[in-house]
Amino acid sequence: MNKIAKRLWIVLLIVTGIILGIMAASAVTGNDAVNSFVGTLITPIHRVASSFGAVGDFFDSIINSGKYKGENEALRERIASLEQETINIDTYISENERLRALLDMKDLRDEAEYAGANVISRDSGDWYETIVIDRGSAGGVELNSVVIVPDGLVGSVVEVGVDYAKVKTINDVESSVGAVCGRTNDMGLVEGKSGLTPQGKCSLNYLDKNARIVVGDNIETSGAGGIFPKGLRIGKVTEVVTSADGLTLSCEIENAVDVSSVTEVLVSIGK
Repeated sequence: MNKIAKRLWIVLLIVTGIILGIMAASAVTGNDAVNSFVGTLITPIHRVASSFGAVGDFFDSIINSGKYKGENEALRERIASLEQETINIDTYISENERLRALLDMKDLRDEAEYAGANVISRDSGDWYETIVIDRGSAGGVELNSVVIVPDGLVGSVVEVGVDYAKVKTINDVESSVGAVCGRTNDMGLVEGKSGLTPQGKCSLNYLDKNARIVVGDNIETSGAGGIFPKGLRIGKVTEVVTSADGLTLSCEIENAVDVSSVTEVLVSIGK
C-alpha cells in the first residue's frame, strides 16, 4: 500500500471516529439537524470510500440508517397486524365450530324446537348454581324450558323475563332429573348435592340395591317427569356407594357439561 493510500485510510478512520461521536450524541438528544449534518458530511466521503469495498458498505449503512430504521418499523407493524389477523381468524373458526355443534345438536332434537342463546351471567356457590341467558318470553322461552349444549344437559328455566331467562343447572341442590344408565337400564334420580356442586358433580340416587352400575357408566335423561326429553347426556359415574342400610345404591356423577365454561346454549321454545 503506497503512502497516499495509507494517509487516506488514516483520514477515513479519524473522520469515522468523529462521525460516530456525533451520531452517538444525536441518538441521545434525538436532534434531526445533527442527523442531517452527518448525512451531508458522509456523502462525499462515501463516494471516495466506495472504491474500497467493505468501507463503502460501512458508510452506506451509516448514511441509510434512518431509511433502514423506518423500513424495519414498517415491517414490525405489518407483522403485528398479521399476527392479530391470525388471532381473529382462530377466534372466528372457534365460534363457527361451536355454532355448528349447536346446530347439529338442534337437528337431533326433532321432538322440540330449540333456539340459540348466550350466557350473560352466572351465580355459583356451594349450594346453588344458576346461569342467566339473553333470551326470554319474547323469544318463546317458558318456565321449564330445557337448556342444552352439544356435550349434554345444562338445566331448565326457572324464571322468565321478556328478554332473559334464569336457568337452574343440574348442579343446583334443588335440581332433580330422572336418569337412566344406558348400559344397564337402571333408573334413578340425579340431584345436586352440597359438596359436589363446586366440583362440577352431582349425585345419582334411589337406585335399586341390585343395580349393575359401575364406575365409568354413562348416565342420561330417562324422560321421566315430563320436563327433560329422553337421551340427553348427564355425565359419567365416578363412584358407587351402598347406603348404610344396604337397601339402595347411589353414585357420584361427573357432569358431561362444565357449566362454568358454557357461553352459548340451546333452549327449547314454544313448549
